[in-house]
Amino acid sequence: MTRLFAYICLIVLVQDSHSVDPANYFKDYYSSSVLGLLNLFELEREFMDNFIVYADVLQEKVDNLKMYIDSLDRGMHENHKEREGFVSNPLNAFGLIRRLHQEWPKWQNYTKKPLGVAQLTAMEELLSKAPEPFDMTESLKSMDRIERAYDLPASHIARGLLQNKQYDTQLSVRDCLALAQHKYESGDYIRASMWYREALRHSGEPNAEIINSVLGNPLDGVDLQFARTIVIRGLGLSDHSMSRETIHELASNFLNQSSPRDVKIFISHYLRQSDEQIGNELGTVQTPPTAHESGCRGLFPKRTNLVCRYNSTTTPFLRLAPLKMEEVNHDPYIVMYHQVLSDREMEEMKQLARPMTNGMSGSEMANLTEPLEIVARVAWLIEASPFRERLNLRIGDMTGFDVSDFKALQLANFGVGSYFKAHYDYRTERVNDLGVTELGDRTGSIIFYASEVPQGGATIFPDIQVTVTPQKGNSLFWFNTFDDSTPDPRSLHAICPVIAGSRWTITKWLHQWPQMFLKPCSPRAGERTS
Repeated sequence: MTRLFAYICLIVLVQDSHSVDPANYFKDYYSSSVLGLLNLFELEREFMDNFIVYADVLQEKVDNLKMYIDSLDRGMHENHKEREGFVSNPLNAFGLIRRLHQEWPKWQNYTKKPLGVAQLTAMEELLSKAPEPFDMTESLKSMDRIERAYDLPASHIARGLLQNKQYDTQLSVRDCLALAQHKYESGDYIRASMWYREALRHSGEPNAEIINSVLGNPLDGVDLQFARTIVIRGLGLSDHSMSRETIHELASNFLNQSSPRDVKIFISHYLRQSDEQIGNELGTVQTPPTAHESGCRGLFPKRTNLVCRYNSTTTPFLRLAPLKMEEVNHDPYIVMYHQVLSDREMEEMKQLARPMTNGMSGSEMANLTEPLEIVARVAWLIEASPFRERLNLRIGDMTGFDVSDFKALQLANFGVGSYFKAHYDYRTERVNDLGVTELGDRTGSIIFYASEVPQGGATIFPDIQVTVTPQKGNSLFWFNTFDDSTPDPRSLHAICPVIAGSRWTITKWLHQWPQMFLKPCSPRAGERTS
């Protein structure tokens, strides 16, 4: 069971050139799922509540000081004669001496008295749970995935326009700068210049002067950085043999030697440019989208030879309660079952999903030598429960397969911008090294979509040009192997980045040996003997 568990756990991790140390997977990161982001949202709400109470305590202190000053009623006494007349009155003179001797020292002590200590302590404790640098990096990478996978212009994202859907939220100037700097550091100077431009174009924010006095002016030096980014891109195009360090040095020298007026004209020119104009002027090659990008953008050709029908034949039970089945692809076989998971069951699943983790246990991680990237939080339903038993029975009805040898279900919640690279569900060399042989290869896969995903998060099969949009309550089933149990490379599939929404799924892999007498084991058509 331990080795089987390790085997199946690999589904939530993918290799990536920007991956982090595997040790990080033991930590509770917010960026890995919407569930984690909800925890972060509650953390910020609690911090704000303490901040408001602290501000109220300070305001009360200010109000008390103003009240005392107002109570003195000394008048303005604008000239020397008036002030002399005031202190020459014995009543005023006595009150003046007494206040300075008895009251003002106490008011001074009052100003020094620490207030809101409980709130300050609470805020300090909450900040200890704040996102770590890894979370910030992952969030930047998630935004980059969304931007690239769906070919969204920086100007649209900055203003809350995502795939022709306008949101009531816009990015702040600091948000734009963070994205610009991330792309600059990664060497994507075209996109970096577009995000620097959005920051410079950004309209003034309310109370910016007060906020900048604490946080600093975010636009200091950004105009020159914008110009530097464009020059670096141009120099890189002119001589591909130059190192990055040389290009950066030449760009800085060019700007330093140019007159302020020329630099200002240069910046103004590019500030007026659109995304497309900047791309064309700086030599961006308009390459056709990859198969992965085409699938995520809904560009695959539509199928016309597919039907929907009631499945009443897979098991005897379906004669009483047939299931709505939609053909997605004939060869390889892919079908979608509609309305097989109720709202009540989805809520029941989420309750069973706690706690969720980011990845593997220490013993499982020890078997891996390559860095991995988390794409979701997962939980395993290992223990028996009415929900698990019902769903396994339903899977048996949909597939006709035997699931009694391994009844565990995997629950996953994807974060915004999370995805899964193109991969196969059948065994790889890495999994073979773990010694997983008890149940054989993954003959089939089934995914239940347990939430609404307004944008993104589609399951795509790039080699056969199939895109499946997640639909709440539906389930997707496909084969990973041919009938002779050899791997079918056409089952290559991926998950597109989630743009908006919380993508909950339930995954089950159907293994080879339990289906020995249930699944045909005939050779492929091209291999049949005459």
